[in-house]
Amino acid sequence: MLNEMAKRALLVSLVEKMKNGGSWCGETHVQKCVYFLQQLLKVPMNFNYILYKHGPYSFDLNDELSFLRGSEFLELHPRRPYGPSLSPGKLGAVLKSKYDHINSRYSWELDFVVAHLANMSVRELEKVATALYVKKEKKWTTSEDILGQMVELKPHITREKAEEALKTLQEMEENAATRI
Repeated sequence: MLNEMAKRALLVSLVEKMKNGGSWCGETHVQKCVYFLQQLLKVPMNFNYILYKHGPYSFDLNDELSFLRGSEFLELHPRRPYGPSLSPGKLGAVLKSKYDHINSRYSWELDFVVAHLANMSVRELEKVATALYVKKEKKWTTSEDILGQMVELKPHITREKAEEALKTLQEMEENAATRI
């Protein structure tokens, strides 16, 4: 497991890479990217997640993002008519440089989640992250079981949309398997 400051440096790097990749970089995007870092790519960030309104959500990560904003490692920018977005703050570069070895160690993983998730809509993120949650947390293994559980847990997700999300997840798993 990473120590607190290393996790913070990794979060600042993630936000920076997401911004550079053209992401809205709202909290929901960060939440889902971190979930995939942990569950799919095995980055030991150790945030606890529950299934919530828009898929897997970590109150611990929410608290950590608030701390990072309060410490000027991250900044929050209002973006109307939608929600705010995050970007590295005044002290973000200092934190990143102190933990450059951590950022280098997990650079591929950060790039992977940014490439696959950072520009998805919140609705797309919810579906794909819920598919991963059902597979990992609920330990369903067959596609049929995963789809059934997704539709049961999230009735607003149609079976067709659940199938699309599961296909996206399976493609991500295949791509990740080449590295892990």
